[in-house]
Amino acid sequence: MNCTTLRFVGRRAGQIASRSLGRAWASSLDSKSVAAFTELEHRNWQKAVSAYDKGFGALTRQCIPELLKAVQCGTGSQLLDVATGPGFVAEAAAKAGASVVAVDFSRKMLDLATQRLAGHDVKLLEADAASLPFEQESFDSVACSFGVLHLPVPEDFFAESLRILKPGGRLGFTVWAATPATEAMALVHEAVQLHGNPNVPLPDAPPFFRFADVDDTTSTLQSVGFAAVECKLIPMVWEFQDAADAFIAFRDGTGRTAALLAGQTSEQLKAIEEHITRGTEAKRTGPEGICRFQMPCVLTMAKKALV
Repeated sequence: MNCTTLRFVGRRAGQIASRSLGRAWASSLDSKSVAAFTELEHRNWQKAVSAYDKGFGALTRQCIPELLKAVQCGTGSQLLDVATGPGFVAEAAAKAGASVVAVDFSRKMLDLATQRLAGHDVKLLEADAASLPFEQESFDSVACSFGVLHLPVPEDFFAESLRILKPGGRLGFTVWAATPATEAMALVHEAVQLHGNPNVPLPDAPPFFRFADVDDTTSTLQSVGFAAVECKLIPMVWEFQDAADAFIAFRDGTGRTAALLAGQTSEQLKAIEEHITRGTEAKRTGPEGICRFQMPCVLTMAKKALV
């Protein structure tokens, strides 16, 4: 059975109790800021489809086995993949025998996922992570690979995950470890600080590395209602044959970072590109080797109580 793609227009705020509660827990963004940040992310991810797939795909796939293990994905389990992007997690979960539904807010990302998932029994929907179109207690597990850091109010997604999980169900998600551990991101930050404007006007947003902090992650998930929160550092490496490709991946294949780079002058952007390319070349393992960055992520798993 081939994958199917549907479109869902999310429910309005206030129609789901968990959505209004989410902002009261931790988010300081007002409704105008939430809308502005969401629009920036949506616009950039609509443009980033092929660049993200090419630039980040081989990197972000590395932690998928650990993510699926954390949520106990297996034959017959019902799994929801949130912020599926190109469909990497959905593909792996379907191959593991799970019944998979995958959602994303980017129509163009879903178009790419549809191509990747051809031949797999996966249902694809265009939907909002903060307002999921499913009945309560519908899934055994919810997985989100590098999507939480792109949400304006992550607490809303966590509350929705709790609502749709069956008792004993598991939520698993990955985020980038904070700099300097994520070496390529540290290089970009350094380049912008030295050669550009780190204060480009952008919509207010949650801290990028917020959920790389174990204490913050644990307290947030417990406040929503999850139990047995566990966080684990997953080593990963990002490899380039051509050092110039690292800058291209960040410029064309990201959300917030793409917006930061787009806000530079042409002279600043050229200097930033040169700095990142030199820094990437410095990571080459030898004359005939590849450029290699350490890019660990943090995997978090939490359970919904049985009663």
